[in-house]
Amino acid sequence: MADSDKTPVQEAAEDMGAGDALWRRWIGSWLDFIAVALLVVLPVIAVDAIPGLTEEIKRYAVWPACILGLLYFPVLEGFWGRSLGKLVSGLKIVDKNGRVPGLGRAVVRTLFRLVEVNPFLVGGVPAGIVLLCSKRKQRLGDMVAGTYVLSADRLRQMVMVDATLKELRETLS
Repeated sequence: MADSDKTPVQEAAEDMGAGDALWRRWIGSWLDFIAVALLVVLPVIAVDAIPGLTEEIKRYAVWPACILGLLYFPVLEGFWGRSLGKLVSGLKIVDKNGRVPGLGRAVVRTLFRLVEVNPFLVGGVPAGIVLLCSKRKQRLGDMVAGTYVLSADRLRQMVMVDATLKELRETLS
């Protein structure tokens, strides 16, 4: 892609410092792992504490908690561009035009996350290596999904500049 074909989002991704991107994404990932663990574990503990439930009922009660854990990333990132970890670390996921990625792209990111950022395999090491080697600070899941993880502040600035330019164009025409 020629430099003139780059979108403002792609330029912002290239401008983001690799250390800043890596650190913020790492913090956000661990916060998300904790959130998912709590979504899955707390309901299981609560059901287990209810006296008189059979083991079979307890097993069935685990499924909704597991479904919540599976939906955490695709729903939050797909519809809002942020998980709890991304919100706390000041990051947002967007497509090349600055829009939230949508459910399809978020599912792709999540499937790649299972290998790239899995805390039980090699942690975020594969994602970190790819991010540091990537021109636009993307992990493989981002590259395949066509998503970018940027500072929410930078995205707000880009929106304000776009609005100002639009207003200026309307005034001049």
